[in-house]
Amino acid sequence: MTASKIYALEAERMDGKRRGVVLALLCGEEGGVTLKCADSEEREFYIPREAIMRISGSVLYRTECAKRAAKSVLRLNAPCFDERGAFMGLAEDYVLKGMTVKSVIINGKSYPAARFSAGDVVIVKRRDISPAALAAKDMFIDAVLSSDRA
Repeated sequence: MTASKIYALEAERMDGKRRGVVLALLCGEEGGVTLKCADSEEREFYIPREAIMRISGSVLYRTECAKRAAKSVLRLNAPCFDERGAFMGLAEDYVLKGMTVKSVIINGKSYPAARFSAGDVVIVKRRDISPAALAAKDMFIDAVLSSDRA
């Protein structure tokens, strides 16, 4: 399933006491997604991934939850950059499996969740840089920046 198919779906609680529309997909720790919804009076409510029973033409869920801390909002058409700042394109969609983010699609190419950070923009890490090389690069940048202040 993709994020674009979930946005604007109607959400209905199993007992029929609450219904609304999906406004946003909030990505939490380890890629788990919580749905941010609003009812007809524009009161927001949140649906945790554990409470979602079915997603087809609408979202059927068991219960709402309190607002959860989100690492990011999965924004469609967000600008995407590599870690050096080069523009890669726009985030066309996000692939979900079991309401967990698996990848982002940028210009028709898929990047796994472990390689990107989403927010107002999407930052994609290069896969050919080892963690030690990244740490060395960060130390170099910190040293250069601190020498400029002196």
